[in-house]
Amino acid sequence: MSRLLFSRFAHYLDSVARLGSIRKAAEELNISASAIDKQLIRAEEELGVALFERLPRGMRLTSAGEMLIHGVRGWQKDFGRIRFEIEELKGLRRGEVKIVLSQEAAVGFLPAALAPFLREHPRIRHQVTVVDPDRVRQQVIDGTADFGLTFSPQPMPGVAVTCSTAFCLRALLPALPGTAPPDGIALESFFACPTLIPDASTHVRDAVDIAAARIGRRPQPVASTNSLDLMRALVREGCGYGLVVLPPAAPVVGADGLWQLPFADRGLPPLTLSLIVDPHRSPSMTSILARKTLEAGFARLETGMTPAGP
Repeated sequence: MSRLLFSRFAHYLDSVARLGSIRKAAEELNISASAIDKQLIRAEEELGVALFERLPRGMRLTSAGEMLIHGVRGWQKDFGRIRFEIEELKGLRRGEVKIVLSQEAAVGFLPAALAPFLREHPRIRHQVTVVDPDRVRQQVIDGTADFGLTFSPQPMPGVAVTCSTAFCLRALLPALPGTAPPDGIALESFFACPTLIPDASTHVRDAVDIAAARIGRRPQPVASTNSLDLMRALVREGCGYGLVVLPPAAPVVGADGLWQLPFADRGLPPLTLSLIVDPHRSPSMTSILARKTLEAGFARLETGMTPAGP
C-alpha cells in the first residue's frame, strides 16, 4: 500500500477518478493511456479488488475505489502540509515569534530559556513585549502574541496553560564586602529595614502584602516601583532591601553581586509562572518550536537546573 501512495499511481488514480476516463487522464498527465491502465491493473491485483467499473462511457469508482481515493486525497493533503512545514523547518529561514510577558518573567526566566532558540535560528524575528501582568492574557486572546508568560493566578479564562512551575519570593540585599551571604533572612528582619517593593500593578505585590500580614506588619516602603531594574539599582546604592521572584534553585548571589536571600519563614504564598496560549488558534511551525524551547526551560527548572540569577 505504501508503494502505491508514494508512486505515480496516486496521481493516476486521482486523475482517472476525477475525469472518469483513462484517455482524458493520459492527456492531462501527458503520458500514454496504456501506462495508466497498467498501473491500475497492477494496483487492483495487489489489493485483490476492482477499483473501477469499466463502462462504455468511461470509468466509475467501485466502493473499494471510493475508499482508496478518499485515503489518497487525504494523504496528499497531509503530505502537502508536511512538506510546507519541513520547508519552514529547514534552518527556519523565515517567520516571526511574538511573546508577551510580565516584567518578572522577563528578568527571572525568559533570557536563559529562549537563548538556545535564538542561537539556533538567528534568521527568525522575535518580538518580545513586556506589559503589565493583567494585559498578558488579553494580548494572547487578541492574537497580538503567539503565547505569554505570566504570574497571574489560575484559572485564566480564554487561554490554556501548557506548563507552569513554582517561583519564590527572595529578599534583595547589597552584598557586604568580605562576607559570605547568609542562608536566608526572616520576614521580621526584612521589614525592620527600609524596603523597596513592587507597586500594586504587579502580582508580586500581592505576595508581599500577604507575607507582611503574616507577621502583623503593613509594608511601609521608602519607595515602590514597577521597574525591577530600578529596584536593583536602588538596592546597590544602599537605599534599602528589595524583592525579587526567582526559581527555587537560583543562586543566592546574583550576576550583579546582590544577595538574593530566601526567606526563612515557612508558608509564604507561592508564585506560579505559567506559559499560556490561545487554544482556539492554530500556531505556526515557528511558534510551536519556540514554545517547545520555553517548555524545555520549564522542565529544567522542575529538575532544579537553573542559570545564574539576574
